[in-house]
Amino acid sequence: MKHTHKYETISHHGITPELMDIGIKAAEIRKCKKCQKEMPFVLTHKGQWIPLFDDRESDEQDILMA
Repeated sequence: MKHTHKYETISHHGITPELMDIGIKAAEIRKCKKCQKEMPFVLTHKGQWIPLFDDRESDEQDILMA
């Protein structure tokens, strides 16, 4: 069933100098309050938190990849 994820932060992680060089300032793991899906997010040099992976895959793709 599709829904809009409502993520909350569950952990923060250190980043390497190499990641800082490409514009990543911070990283954290977030979990959806509804479905419990975890997703890594990164903070860009522009101050935006973005998910590390594209989350547009369907349930059928999840089954095929498992």
